[in-house]
Order: sequence, then structure tokens, then C-alpha cells
Amino acid sequence: MSDQPPLFELPEPPAPGWRPSDLGDGTQVHWTSSAEMGSRLDATYYVITRRPERLLDTLTCPLSPLEEWAAVNPAERRLPVERGYLLYDHCLYAQIRDVRDGCWLLGPGPALSPVLSRVEGLSKGLAVKEVRDLPARATFQLQPGDLLLPRVYSSLHKAVLVLETEMPLVASSAFALLQPRSRLHGLALLALLHHRVLGEQLWALASGTTVRAVSAGKVHTLQIPQIAPGLQSALAARVEELLHAQAMVYFPGLRVPVMEYWQDGTLSQWRRRAQTLAQEVQKMIDQALGVEARSTS
Repeated sequence: MSDQPPLFELPEPPAPGWRPSDLGDGTQVHWTSSAEMGSRLDATYYVITRRPERLLDTLTCPLSPLEEWAAVNPAERRLPVERGYLLYDHCLYAQIRDVRDGCWLLGPGPALSPVLSRVEGLSKGLAVKEVRDLPARATFQLQPGDLLLPRVYSSLHKAVLVLETEMPLVASSAFALLQPRSRLHGLALLALLHHRVLGEQLWALASGTTVRAVSAGKVHTLQIPQIAPGLQSALAARVEELLHAQAMVYFPGLRVPVMEYWQDGTLSQWRRRAQTLAQEVQKMIDQALGVEARSTS
């Protein structure tokens, strides 16, 4: 289990005779399984999702549409249907399985030794594909600084910032591509997407029976809390620190020789640093939005 607290507080199983209508207007009720929730549940439970606007009622700060922060699934970044128009033969292909709990980055990953390749948490690297072998769901051409937001229910809390790669990078349609208006917007938005205020909106937007997901057409309806410019700059600076620490944890080969890094205990130090910074970022957002901080005990 991840040390990260769940984004959502899940209710107890319903009592006999319970009906969805008991929850009041605007509330949707869905049934889900432990597999769909990523092992957060031990058996089949019901999940309550409320209207997105009701989740924002406690905020006193103004809100703005997501598109003021980032372009959502920009058309010019889509792959052509005819792959032959691409100017490269091979590329890296990002899928949902390439994002992980606790890591806000998506990158190439180092070339690991057979021993280190089995270490949990270290990036094993993105898949290399020939362009002609890309699946139909390969949709977006990525650039460094882009944000990828998983639309699949079990991974809604895993938004990532795209790192620079030596090969062209392509992403699956299971993501929403967000092209930030500026570096400052991108860093602040990444932090907000990992905060429960945005997480609850995404959860409420998810729909479907076999696989619950946020449809591509609903992503732009997200409402982003506005943060004072000074606080936004401070938040972005702290996120920069966090991303550096996470790069040292999950992509050590990008900074220093991997074996040396593993042997001297540096990995454990950076892991603790990253966890501390992630908690500080969440507290900064809580204070900026005037919401009650969630206990991590």
C-alpha cells in the first residue's frame, strides 16, 4: 500500500433497505470493486460521487476554468491518422502503467543493471515503439513541460510533468494532454491536480460501468481555484524542489551514476526529502485555499 493518503473518504457498506435517494439531490451512486479502486477496498462497495459544483462550495477563493491555465488536448499536438507523415521512425510510448503513486514526473528512465531493475519505484523506462507499430490509441505528441492527466478512474490522482527525452514521446488517449500557459502555471496546476479539491472534481466527473473514466470532453469543465500571484510563485518554487527530489528518487541515472547512487544511501535520503516536500506542498495549497488540512496520521 502507498503511504499517500487516499484522495477520497469512502463510506461504509450500506445498511439493509438503504436506497440511493436517501442521499439527496445531485448525488450519484455507483458500485465498484477492489480491483477498480487499486486495492483500496477489500470487497465490493458503493461509491458516492457528488455534483462537481457541490465539492467547491467550501472554497472562498474565486475559480477559473482549466483552459485559463492550460490548453486542453490541443488539436495541433495530435498524431496524424496516417503515421507515414511523421518525420521519425521510432518513439517512446507513454501509457497509464508508466505513471506511479508518489511520482509527479514522466521521463525516459535510466538504463538499469539487472539488480537495480528489480528495485521497486525506480523507473524502468518507457517502451520504444516503431511508428508503424503504434496502437490506434496513441494520440498525442508530447513536449517537455506538458502535463498528462490520467483519465482512468484508478489513476486520476497521478498527474505528471513530462521530462525531456532523447526520442520523440507519444502518449495514449487514456491521458488528457494539458499544455500550460507558462512554466509557473504548469507547476502550480500540477500541484493542484494532486490536491483533493481537484481530485474530488475528477472523481465526480468519472462515469462508465466496465471501466470508469473521465471523458475527454469533460476535462475542460474542471474549475481551478485562483491563488494570489505571490503564493502561486512560492508554490511553484516549492514544486520545483519537489520535482528535483523526485527525479533523484525515480530517475537517478539522469543525474548521477546509478550504482554509486544506490550504494551510498543517497536514494533513501532523497526519498525522505521528496515525501517531506510533498506534504509541504499540500499544506501550502490548504492554506492558500482556506481549507482544513487533512490529517496524515
